[in-house]
Amino acid sequence: MIERKILIGLITSTEFLKKVKPIWNISLLESVTAKRLATWIWEYFDKYNEAPGKGIEAIYLSKVRDNKIPKDIAEEIEQDILPSLSKEFVKEGVDTQFLFDETEKYFNERHLRLLSQTIEGLVGEGKTEDAVELIRSFKPIESGGVSLTTFIKTASQIRRHRKDPPRMLLSPWLREGQLTIIYGNYGSGKSLLTISIGYLLGLKEFDREECDIGTWQVKHNTGCLYVDGELGEQEMEERVTQFEWLGKQRSDFRMQILSIPEYQLATEDSFYLAKRENQLKLLHWLKEHPTYKLIVLDSASTLFGLEEENSNSEWNVKISPLLRDLRALDVACLLLHHSGKDGKKGLRGASAMGAMAHNIFRLTNHARKNPDAGEAWFTIMKDKQRAGGFGFKTFSLHYTQTEDKLNTNWEATENN
Repeated sequence: MIERKILIGLITSTEFLKKVKPIWNISLLESVTAKRLATWIWEYFDKYNEAPGKGIEAIYLSKVRDNKIPKDIAEEIEQDILPSLSKEFVKEGVDTQFLFDETEKYFNERHLRLLSQTIEGLVGEGKTEDAVELIRSFKPIESGGVSLTTFIKTASQIRRHRKDPPRMLLSPWLREGQLTIIYGNYGSGKSLLTISIGYLLGLKEFDREECDIGTWQVKHNTGCLYVDGELGEQEMEERVTQFEWLGKQRSDFRMQILSIPEYQLATEDSFYLAKRENQLKLLHWLKEHPTYKLIVLDSASTLFGLEEENSNSEWNVKISPLLRDLRALDVACLLLHHSGKDGKKGLRGASAMGAMAHNIFRLTNHARKNPDAGEAWFTIMKDKQRAGGFGFKTFSLHYTQTEDKLNTNWEATENN
């Protein structure tokens, strides 16, 4: 009876198919006929991403026509199962959650019975150690677990559910889902540059010409989550407020600031992204705010909390999962970091960091023309650009702060 109800759910409810897929195991069905029908249903679902409904009759007839069903099974399906399935669905419909709970319970019962039979056979053969090992390896089927079956797909399945390609946010290099590392010496202008990017991309309405940064052009706007591990709320607020070169104070920009110094002071707890629980907090926020497709991590040395900064294994185990998750969410990440002790030797830390990045940019600062005027002057150079690296030109940015706004000037240089 329970297998019949499971089949009703599979045939008539797309919601049930999606819900039960992570725990589905056809070998736990007892009826040969049920296994055959379930196979047809999953083949249909994998192709069309919906339950077959009344189309199951057409599937059955095609199998009969192609002589792919033994006569006794064909008679059982046609005379007993199909009519009763149709009647029960019209009469009752499908309570998805209840049926899912019943399926999970039934699969566990079947799993235990089959396991018991196997263990009894091993003990009868004198293979006690094998039986004990089998008992130790047993894990109940739980809805909280996710089966690999959910993620194993054919190329055609992936093609049918392909997402839109990542958008170019800032041409020619910043796309959704890509990791960019911006590094330089202390005080080289990294935070200033990334606050500029986050501010301009966060404007809901803008004049494209006014929103260029050097040779970079804003193509699509998006919200920005700025995770600050160094400056603190007050200095971040002051820096963001400076970006009013477009005129009066703009209230339509979307930049949210997470100040880790303030968080740690309030909670009396450290916040390091090497801890998976903290990564999940960030990811949860981004999932709840899907219009925010840019995150800035400022900086690697203050936010990650790695015991061995130069360890590739520690980076791969503790930080890479977060960066892969951001890519899966199509969230672009700007990661700020520092140069090595010898600034000429490039990026500090594990080589695995650079291997994951789509882009790596190096900032070198120049002597200030007017040290008392709140000035920043640096050149942006490309160390790496993985794909579509055409059009990038090395250029210098010169920020000059006046009483009411921050002016920017830039000049291109020839060494690309």
